[in-house]
Order: sequence, then C-alpha cells, then structure tokens
Amino acid sequence: MIRWATLVAKSPDWVELKLIQNGHCSGCTGQCNRSLFKLFSFQDNHFKLFNNDRSIQLINSDVLFGHDAKARQVGQQVGLEVNSDFMLSGGFQLYILPLLWVMLFMVGGHFLALKLMLSTDLLTLLGLILALVFIFFKQRKDAHLNSSKSLPKVTIL
Repeated sequence: MIRWATLVAKSPDWVELKLIQNGHCSGCTGQCNRSLFKLFSFQDNHFKLFNNDRSIQLINSDVLFGHDAKARQVGQQVGLEVNSDFMLSGGFQLYILPLLWVMLFMVGGHFLALKLMLSTDLLTLLGLILALVFIFFKQRKDAHLNSSKSLPKVTIL
C-alpha cells in the first residue's frame, strides 16, 4: 500500500511529513481516508521521520536528507509504502500465534487430566487461564525488548 505525503519541514537529521488525504474511490470499501499511521502509533497526519531511525527503510536517503540541489525541497511529495510482508507477519504474531498457544495449553490440560484421572473440564479451563497469563506476559516482554521492531517498515519512494 502506498500513501503520498508532502514534505512540510526539513533538517539534516529529520523530515516532517503530512499525509495527503485520499478521496473515496467509487465502489471501493477500503478506508484510505483513515490515517494509515494511526495503526502504527502515529496519532496525526503530521509526523517526523529521522535519518538514523532503524524502523524505516530509506531508498535514496541522500535525496531525502541531503543538502545538494537534487535533494527534496519543502512542498514536494514523497511516497510511503508499508511492506506487506511485515503486515502479514505482524498479523500472524498478533492473532494466530496466541490462538495456537491457547489450543496447546488447553489440550495439554485435557491430557494431563486424563492421565491423572481428574476432571477434564477443570484442567482444560486451567490450561486456558494459564495460556492467557502466558500470552499476556510474553507479549509484554516482547513489546518491552523489541519496541522498535513493532513499528512498520516504511519505504520512502
């Protein structure tokens, strides 16, 4: 997905961009008018990109941050592309992986109950509760350790 932005301000270390609002296409059910970066913790259509930020991939960063005549000037448009592979892997980690953990813990609780000749419903429920606690703390630890990896890979065109 490519969104276009206008270069609002510029320095050697950062550029400030403003997303251009797209109109609705006829027959399209997409929500392109919604701020794309609201999904990725940007709350506004104005945001800054830093030259040394590892959460973005810059193609021709000299053109965006350079001082020469070929460099982008205030008022020019820049294309922003969110990597679809990143969106798929993020969706898998956010939705599918927790469901797999829940199923694994519940099946483990069920088979443990059969082995110990206890109530299968009780230990399956206990497996569910343990899975939810495990997922909560795992997500919290991962978010703390890899806070920059949770950002999208944005390619400047």
